[in-house]
Amino acid sequence: MTPMQKKEQQSSEIAVSRTLTEFMSKIGFNVQFSDVYPNQKNPDFIAQKRINGTEYKIAIELKSNSNINDAIKNGIKTLTNINSATNYDKLLLLLLNRNNPNIQSLPLRNFLTNNPTNLEIINLEDLEKWSKDLSDELSPIEQNEVFFYVKQMSRKFIELVAKNPEYLRDLEWRDLERTISELFEGIGFKTTLTPSSKDGGKDVILECTINNIQKTFIVEIKHWRSGQKVGQSAVKEFTHVIINEKREKGLFLSTYGFTGNYYESISEKQKSIIRFGEKDKIVELCKTYEKVNNGIWNPIDSLENILFDNTISLK
Repeated sequence: MTPMQKKEQQSSEIAVSRTLTEFMSKIGFNVQFSDVYPNQKNPDFIAQKRINGTEYKIAIELKSNSNINDAIKNGIKTLTNINSATNYDKLLLLLLNRNNPNIQSLPLRNFLTNNPTNLEIINLEDLEKWSKDLSDELSPIEQNEVFFYVKQMSRKFIELVAKNPEYLRDLEWRDLERTISELFEGIGFKTTLTPSSKDGGKDVILECTINNIQKTFIVEIKHWRSGQKVGQSAVKEFTHVIINEKREKGLFLSTYGFTGNYYESISEKQKSIIRFGEKDKIVELCKTYEKVNNGIWNPIDSLENILFDNTISLK
């Protein structure tokens, strides 16, 4: 690197530091430059905030490279090493490149598959929105610490199932409902998990805006660890809920599948508003969540497709 290039890089990092400090201070974080000892495992910046008497810490690493894929790979490697030495609540890779990452190459996708689930990759244009989203994410922590840890547990379940589908059978039914609600929220839906005893024939309510049109869908989840399959009566009840509540469509997920005649009790019209998914669909959704949260994919314009792709349609 020439002296001029080094000077330009330092100037750029100072400007980013100011922007980063500005956005993070708005949501109550103190940001400190920490990479002063090159031989120690420190990120470029550490952002800290005390929540419920506990310090919430974010390791922030800046990366810039003419090859965006190299910047991402080097940044993830650095943050992974840092996190192994000091456990952070969140890892943030902030790319100084202005263009969007081109991370479709197979080697990079494989590299991202094994990165920490608490890592996020953004560029400068995303920084303000990211800090606002982080503030929204942390607000419930200040209100209810138990709620925070339940969400963290659900995110860990998503990671485990994405890597090994056999973990599904070890989940209790309510844990799976929470996990599926969390993954839909992480993908981009506004989600409501209904109370366990009074769900009215639906477990999760999903809302999203597609082409400026507000849509709502409902999801019913059956996870009977006995291995029992879902039959006609449960399917019929679910279609009635979709119609009575005027939802766009419904997705019925059953980890152990459906009986051979599960669809025989519903009309042709009802068949057009319901889709069915089994274990493979749940695993697919977990993998989609991981891609979104690893920065591989922004699915904002394809939420309905994500919900219903690779499901069983009776029409």
